[in-house]
Amino acid sequence: MITAEELNELLKQEEIFNFIGIKFERIEKGYSRLTFNYHERLTRIGGILHGGVIFSAMDYAGSMAARSLDNVKDEVTVELKVNFLKPMKDGPFVVEAKVINEGKRIVTIEVWAYDRNKNLCAKALGTWVVYRF
Repeated sequence: MITAEELNELLKQEEIFNFIGIKFERIEKGYSRLTFNYHERLTRIGGILHGGVIFSAMDYAGSMAARSLDNVKDEVTVELKVNFLKPMKDGPFVVEAKVINEGKRIVTIEVWAYDRNKNLCAKALGTWVVYRF
């Protein structure tokens, strides 16, 4: 399995990863955790984190939780439904993802986004298709 450090180095090739400033802290089988800091360039009018940024971070977390499963060489998001619960304005932010159901091709994952004060600010449920070796 790829380490968080190796994953961060690999994903530096993706502009959106760099733009948001994501850093994976932990990767385990069926689980991932990432962080990123508050920056004005990530906000909408009013100074709160833009929903598209939150969605993208949650998608990264879910994707890497899917990729961490046995024999997965790639994954693609099929659907990701996000409920935005509270404004996110106090960083750093933490996003965690956990596989809740694993099939041969389809994986279901829950994703949570928290602010600095550990308030649950967004919750998502998604499905990913996985491509195995």
